[in-house]
Amino acid sequence: MDIAGRLATIQQEIGQVENEKLQREQMLGLFWEHMPAIDPSLIRGRMLAIQNQIQALENRKRALLLEQQELLVQAATRDPPKD
Repeated sequence: MDIAGRLATIQQEIGQVENEKLQREQMLGLFWEHMPAIDPSLIRGRMLAIQNQIQALENRKRALLLEQQELLVQAATRDPPKD
């Protein structure tokens, strides 16, 4: 895949990651606001799993931004096409 194509794909992936992270944060917020009348250890485990998913999404976004930055540098330092 060429640099421009990958940059476009990265931007789409970042958007997807941000949307998924927002959904997880909203779900976690609902747990805090409306603690279900279930075994607290099950709820705690579910909340920790959601927090881990959020952290993984943040890590994925950081990796995508780093790749994006590297591709921009690569594109900027590449020799221009010859006519």
